[in-house]
Amino acid sequence: MPNEKKIEEVQALRERIERSAIVIAADYRGLTVNDMVELRRAIRNAEGAEIRVVKNRLFLRACQEAEQPEMAELMDGPTAVIFGYEDVTAPVRAASEYMRTAKNDFALRMAVMTGQLLSAADLTGLASLPPREILAGQLARALQAPVANLVGLLDKLLPRAPGRLLQDSVNTFSGLLEARATQLEGA
Repeated sequence: MPNEKKIEEVQALRERIERSAIVIAADYRGLTVNDMVELRRAIRNAEGAEIRVVKNRLFLRACQEAEQPEMAELMDGPTAVIFGYEDVTAPVRAASEYMRTAKNDFALRMAVMTGQLLSAADLTGLASLPPREILAGQLARALQAPVANLVGLLDKLLPRAPGRLLQDSVNTFSGLLEARATQLEGA
């Protein structure tokens, strides 16, 4: 018969699971109290992440209630669960950095991200990705480069008069798009 404390714990775990972008299972056996304090501090410093040592049965029940049965794969013996709520790379990077510097028995086992199971090797690859802001900048540069190259090429290939004609056409087209957008906003 479940008591009130266990019911509340399952509810709290379910809410964390539903909010999480990534849920990471880690093996913490062999860590001292001081090691756990340092680990918690490292994960807490990662934006939008927290770590909990969970009871397997309670976590499994929370997974069922959250309708995410694939997370049952994460439970194998004593487990620390890292919940990442925003950037999926931040908690993985923080845990990997802790593993690298602490030199103890802490190890990432696997994770679930958007319903897919990730292995420890996948997590290592994920930790090496740059932050979201840098990736967005790289994508913007990659999308902008072909257009800038085309404009430069057309500018060099076309004599001045057709180049001017092309620029006027682009400006006219841009004006038409803005007028249509304004027209649609008014409707």
